[in-house]
Amino acid sequence: FTACRKDPRSSLREDPAVLALAGRFRVEVRDLDGALARRQSAASENALLASRVLDGLVEEALILTDAVQGPLPRVPQPLWDFAPPEQREAAVSMALRQRVYGKVNVTPGEVAAYYAAHAGEFEKGRGVLLREILLPGEAQVREARALLARGHSFVDVARLYSLSPERGALQYFEFEELPDYLQGPLAQAKPGVPTGPIQASSEYFQIFLVERRYDSYTPTLDELAPQIRLTLADARGDRLYREYLADLRRRFPPEVFWAKLPFAYEKETP
Repeated sequence: FTACRKDPRSSLREDPAVLALAGRFRVEVRDLDGALARRQSAASENALLASRVLDGLVEEALILTDAVQGPLPRVPQPLWDFAPPEQREAAVSMALRQRVYGKVNVTPGEVAAYYAAHAGEFEKGRGVLLREILLPGEAQVREARALLARGHSFVDVARLYSLSPERGALQYFEFEELPDYLQGPLAQAKPGVPTGPIQASSEYFQIFLVERRYDSYTPTLDELAPQIRLTLADARGDRLYREYLADLRRRFPPEVFWAKLPFAYEKETP
């Protein structure tokens, strides 16, 4: 009794409903069952999934501990009672944006350095460099073709009419990547001259401008910069996230009661 008074967590360690303590929160069986139910699974059906969900709940509790102001309670609060799962997920996302992902910054110099070091990895085989206008109907086709015929640039017409997110930007496709209905027309298209409308479906038409055909092609830095920036940002965000979690585990060492888990825990390998 005296020991329990000194350490209010002792009773939680004996409580069969409590699976883990993490910072100001405790993870209970109902948290695990609720999270698995949202994934339409059960702990007894998939031990690896249950293990991953438990790890996620512990990480969620640690992040929320860091996000909530004030001293830690003597008795960890039930995670279930803190907020509904959707609100907890939103709070965790906001905390991560502020503490982790908001710190991710990729400079143009880093993008250029990555391109220089990996340019060979981006080389593509035989194909075509082109621009596209995607149109939703015959009326738009007529209007776009009329503007092209009057000398307006392909890019300007694409920006005005195209439904494609590229809006006339240069794209390179290997011939084997092209759908069958485009291979013939694009192989025959005269570089620098817009093609006639090509029916892509019952509703959509495409007009292309072939810039050039290549036996092999390495995209330029400008073409690859968005992709490289995203690659570097993702890698940096993952590293900062791992460092942040490691720091939380040092500051708020979690306890997982392995013997009470309703499944055989499986550590997920990287």
